[in-house]
Amino acid sequence: MPAKARPSARHRILEAAEQVIRDVGAANLTLDAVAAAAGVSKGGLLYHFASKEALLKGMVDHHLDMHEAVLAEARTRHPDTPAGYLRAYIEAQIECAKDEAHEPAAARSFLAAAANFPALLERPRHYERRHFEELRKAGVAFPRAAAVSLALDGLFFCEVFELCSMTADERAQVVEELVRMAGDLPGA
Repeated sequence: MPAKARPSARHRILEAAEQVIRDVGAANLTLDAVAAAAGVSKGGLLYHFASKEALLKGMVDHHLDMHEAVLAEARTRHPDTPAGYLRAYIEAQIECAKDEAHEPAAARSFLAAAANFPALLERPRHYERRHFEELRKAGVAFPRAAAVSLALDGLFFCEVFELCSMTADERAQVVEELVRMAGDLPGA
């Protein structure tokens, strides 16, 4: 059996930055703390990320790239219709939520970026604009498609901030209902 490849220094730095944010909060994220957590010198960190802004941009880009890849894969399993897109989006959200290292870390990365360099949220804003453009293709069913998407986002943020008191079974039932609602759109 081949040995598992060790994550690249860049990947270790991104993971360490997420750990620092988890441990001490976005406001206390420093390059020194990230370098120590990643087990690299500050110079090694600066080789990959020349500044705190570059590090936060790297974190945001990493999570958006991951979500876009999962969504693209999910879209291959559904018809090219607004309902198919929404079903794929729900699947992608569910898949990313299974990877707890991704979803809460993504939200923390976005919050850290917003707190330190608000302009870094331009790519996530663009991503959301494209998402709602896809939902608008549902025509008269747009309000339902948007409601399903926003409900999924609400569930996600409720969990990220540990505000959700649903059981795992209740959460699964809510997600099933959102999937059903997406399936009720024209073209499903």
